[in-house]
Amino acid sequence: MTRPRLIINRLDADRIQRLIDSKQHDDELATRLESRLIQAEIVPPDDFPNNHVSMRSHLRLTGSRSGHHELMLRYPDPASEECIPFAFGSTAPSLQPAIAPLCIMSPLGIALLGLAVGEQITLPCEDGLSDIIRVDAILHQPEACGQFHL
Repeated sequence: MTRPRLIINRLDADRIQRLIDSKQHDDELATRLESRLIQAEIVPPDDFPNNHVSMRSHLRLTGSRSGHHELMLRYPDPASEECIPFAFGSTAPSLQPAIAPLCIMSPLGIALLGLAVGEQITLPCEDGLSDIIRVDAILHQPEACGQFHL
C-alpha cells in the first residue's frame, strides 16, 4: 500500500507550528503533529487542492467499525487551550452533535490532516482492535471558498 501524499497549506502549517511551540499540549501528540508537518508538502493556501483536509474543513468519514460521522477539524479552544477529543466509535452516536468538533491535537485529527478524499487511515481503538477510517467527502473547505484567515 502506498503512503498518502500529505498536503498542508502554509497558513495552517504556521499556525500548527505555533501551537506545537506553545508547549501547552501533550508532548507525544505534539511530536506526532510536528512529524506530520515535516512529512507534508507545504503549499500556499490559494494553491491548496480542494480535495484535501485542511484546518476547519467539514468532513464526512466512514469507519469500518464506527460507521458514518461528520466532523470539523479545529484548533483547541483559544480561551482555555482545551482540546476535548471527539469520541470516535461512541456507542451512543445520537449524543454526538450533527457536526462534531475534532481537535487537531488528537490522534484522529493528526492522522486526517492533509489527506485527500478517498484516502483512509487505520486508528487503534481502546479495545485493542482497529478502525479503518476513510475520508468520504469534504463538505466545506475554507480554502475552496477563499477563506484564508479564519
